[in-house]
Amino acid sequence: AVVSTQSTGANELVVRFFCRALQDPVSAICNAWQRMNDIRDLMAEICTYAGLKGVETEKLLQPCPDGIQFHPSANTAHDARMDVVAVGLWRSMQLAHMDVRVFHANAPSHMNTPLDQLYRRN
Repeated sequence: AVVSTQSTGANELVVRFFCRALQDPVSAICNAWQRMNDIRDLMAEICTYAGLKGVETEKLLQPCPDGIQFHPSANTAHDARMDVVAVGLWRSMQLAHMDVRVFHANAPSHMNTPLDQLYRRN
């Protein structure tokens, strides 16, 4: 399938991402890590296109100090990383950390769970 577009910039990035998934839907569904990495890279490209500064992917976070209690879902590993980091998303010179989560809402294990609960859980 060939899809052409006259759009430029961020719209074109989104179109390219979905065109890749449409060309090979089996691998797009089976390869969740690659999908997550594609979305992460797309988010970083859009942040750069939007004019944000210091856009990085897979940036190491500062190690968590011992003895401090964190939320149970917090990644306290010494090599914890953030998917996308950019400066200036919310305020000028403020660092924003973005986490990419990919899940299949129509998976058999999710059939009896309302969509709003899936988003909160994932």
